[in-house]
Amino acid sequence: MEERIEKMNSYRKTATNVGVLFIFAIVMLFVGEALYKPILDSPDYLDNAYPNKTVVIIGVLLEFTGVPAVVLLSLFLFPVLKRYNEALALGYVVFRLFEAALLSVAYISKLLLVNLSQDYLSKGGVDASYFQYIGSSIQSVDHWAGTQGMIYHIVFVLGSLILYYVLFRSRLVPRFISAWGFIAAIALLTGSVMANIGMFTGLSEMGLELIFALPIAVAEIMLSIWLIVKGFDPSAIASSSAKTDTNEV
Repeated sequence: MEERIEKMNSYRKTATNVGVLFIFAIVMLFVGEALYKPILDSPDYLDNAYPNKTVVIIGVLLEFTGVPAVVLLSLFLFPVLKRYNEALALGYVVFRLFEAALLSVAYISKLLLVNLSQDYLSKGGVDASYFQYIGSSIQSVDHWAGTQGMIYHIVFVLGSLILYYVLFRSRLVPRFISAWGFIAAIALLTGSVMANIGMFTGLSEMGLELIFALPIAVAEIMLSIWLIVKGFDPSAIASSSAKTDTNEV
């Protein structure tokens, strides 16, 4: 009996940790982007990035703190998810690690724009086309690997599909949350692919984000709040434990 209570407490702690890490990563993403995005996305970023380097660096570093959070939450979830499907649980960790690698490359590319701006300004703004060409090359890395890039979206969505599929099958959280997350992940990938082949030229970048990224953000927030407030469903955990005990016998 004491062992079962201890196990349930462990699952409750895991759920809380995962929920907190999800929210932390989401908050850092929005806070970080709010700081550096107006500067680096400006047409005059070569003139503005270095003079505002403190704001840019702080914004990038704040957003980067979400990277280890993403990896940690997958590691916390692994022992829980593997009770239902070990291969998919491992796959979720792998995709989160891949996601972290892509984001790290994207954030480094943002910081490189600060150095490029410094070089540009040190030469008095001459030969602007040369620096703009280099800047466009650096920005293309973020365009594909950053949080709004299609490669990142593919990796992120595959990891999300694994997570919400296992949660749906296991009933560890209410199925409406898992179903919402699964559908929202597919919508995000579909929207990203369609945007990159030029099917939404009439919509602004902000409009596309609201249409395709907002549903998955809502799903992650719902999942986070549920895990913090309610934790994993005890009946689903008990059912998994019973099956495990039977298999061991």
